[in-house]
Amino acid sequence: MTLVPTLAGIGWTPEIRGILSVLVGVVVLMGSVYLLLATNVAHRLGFLLALTAVFGWMTIHGLVWWIYPPGTGPAGRGPSWEVEEIVYGELSASMLDEAHGIDTSTLPPPDDVDELTPEEVEALSDEQHADDLDGWTLLAASDASRGEAQTALDAVLAEGAVPGLEDPSSRVYTYTFETGGKPARESDGVIDRITNRISNTLRVKHPPHYAIVQLQPSIPQETVPGEAPPGPEADDGSQVISAVLVRDIGERRLPAALIFTGSGLIFGLLCVMLHQRDRRAVEHRSAPVPATTGG
Repeated sequence: MTLVPTLAGIGWTPEIRGILSVLVGVVVLMGSVYLLLATNVAHRLGFLLALTAVFGWMTIHGLVWWIYPPGTGPAGRGPSWEVEEIVYGELSASMLDEAHGIDTSTLPPPDDVDELTPEEVEALSDEQHADDLDGWTLLAASDASRGEAQTALDAVLAEGAVPGLEDPSSRVYTYTFETGGKPARESDGVIDRITNRISNTLRVKHPPHYAIVQLQPSIPQETVPGEAPPGPEADDGSQVISAVLVRDIGERRLPAALIFTGSGLIFGLLCVMLHQRDRRAVEHRSAPVPATTGG
């Protein structure tokens, strides 16, 4: 009876139950197939056939996982923004040469820009694209790239990269710009869609994709009892802080590509072994039977 309390005290879910489920699946499914093959073509050839089928199946799945978007199979590290440097004051001090020509003095106030629609921000960016923004694109408040870049910067600031701005209420984001990356299509025409998709797919090296997020310290505000806390307000007399970020495209499809490549090589090697075995079997069956000698 001492075994019953021991078994009752084991946490079967989910670790041990999962291990047992995998073992039972391997023994029942793969073992039954191998048993059928072994009883028909002998155990060695049966094992070789079963192993070849497994790696052929893995090759097909690896190709499907590699082609289709992640979520259907194993996925690696996803794309993200990485903070390269933090610049205080003018962007001419940045190590990124492309950022030296940005001039925000002619742009509307950040609060006014945040109230514009994405179409209006795009028109404003195109209007000053070459002269004041030096080829950079101004992002609207609802732009996904702006939200991702600010989230990545929040994590860095929370760790104390800029002393005094660890708390989200102690800073106010002003402008966000981006440049680089794979070229976008120039129109919504069918031909432009097709050519842009093909050219970006066949592009071996991903062009650098940069973003600049600007912020300022906020003005301390008092909370009135019984009222909602006021929103943070930027200190216009403070120094502008610019964070230069670069897009890391990640390795989302790398595990699937490695599975496809490795399984394909092993599958090809096993097919060669089966082919060589068949050739030897044909040679042995076609060999002349030695003549019998009289006793």
